[in-house]
Amino acid sequence: MSAIRFALFAGSLAGLFAVSHPALDAADSAALCADVAGPKAMVAEHHGRWIELSAEQWQFLRGVYAMNPETPPGLPYGDHAVLARFDDIGSGIVFFIDNDRACTPMSVPPELLALMKDVESHTIKHEGVGF
Repeated sequence: MSAIRFALFAGSLAGLFAVSHPALDAADSAALCADVAGPKAMVAEHHGRWIELSAEQWQFLRGVYAMNPETPPGLPYGDHAVLARFDDIGSGIVFFIDNDRACTPMSVPPELLALMKDVESHTIKHEGVGF
């Protein structure tokens, strides 16, 4: 999937969430959820992978979400998360899953994907010179 096709996919995905909740205003944007079947089917249609994340990765990403200036304030909904990945794109999209709903999608750049792998493997990297 080229970067252009990924941008179109992301736009379609945003439309799916907007159509699911047309009456929500910006203050309610954290509540954006869609039936999980929709995003999952879109990922499959674009030859992507729907990857269940570990509990540790989910907790880590909740913190990233809460501190991300591009996401609504607070913690995302749900009790676990999945990652949508496409082999020829270095980034991905995380969905926080609440029962049968995919909520609050968050873009995941390559740098964050690397940290997620470290969390999964329980790898601790100390970089820098310290105090």
